[in-house]
Amino acid sequence: MRHLISNIVCGFIWSKSLRDKVRTMIRYPQTREYVRYVRNFAKNMKQCKIKTTVGYGCKNFVVILNNKHVFKFPLLNDGREVAAREKRIVDAFYGISPIKIPLMKVIPYKNIYIRKYEFATGKLLTDIKPGVIAQHRNHIAKQIANFLYVVAKSDPKEIRDLKPNKNEKPGFLYGWNQGDIWQNFMLDDKFNITFFIDWELTEFKTLKDGLYVASHNWDKFGYRYIVVDIMEEYARLYFKNQGK
Repeated sequence: MRHLISNIVCGFIWSKSLRDKVRTMIRYPQTREYVRYVRNFAKNMKQCKIKTTVGYGCKNFVVILNNKHVFKFPLLNDGREVAAREKRIVDAFYGISPIKIPLMKVIPYKNIYIRKYEFATGKLLTDIKPGVIAQHRNHIAKQIANFLYVVAKSDPKEIRDLKPNKNEKPGFLYGWNQGDIWQNFMLDDKFNITFFIDWELTEFKTLKDGLYVASHNWDKFGYRYIVVDIMEEYARLYFKNQGK
């Protein structure tokens, strides 16, 4: 019944992000409890400004507190396996990634596992006009290419068991990668990337899939040329450092 009601209500909502939020809150009444949990977390703080959103695929309910803390509540299961895996990956790459990764904690709460993150400051690429991005395309692409190169070539021993084969070695466009580069980074007013967020999809595999998805999505927003710049810089870095 909740699914039917949510579909009827959301049929009148034009904005996809608002539609996803309304659908989630109707289908999962526990989201109200999750907001209360965050309010209780903030009870000794001077302010309690809350924003809510829904994660990709409506798998998570996200509550942002005072633009300082981000709480991700699982909706489809208890979230234990995903949270534990992402925590291991974040810890392994925190000192390796050339771009900052938000600090992360896993909080057991009743029958679920909450992922709590440091708030990532900056603007998403897709919140900036294509014409403005075009003026800084090379600067942005170089940062992404270096990020891809450094993360892919690394081989943290703490997470080797997560590889398809723990003895497998990185190679050209192959290795550890965050998996979803097209919008999971934040930019400051000088177009420096301040954070790379959402590491739960990180795998040891080809980088081509992530670059293809990025190219496809950036094309919709008029940013497709960035992939060309990224590939050029990545290849330069890879072959310059071969054998080192």
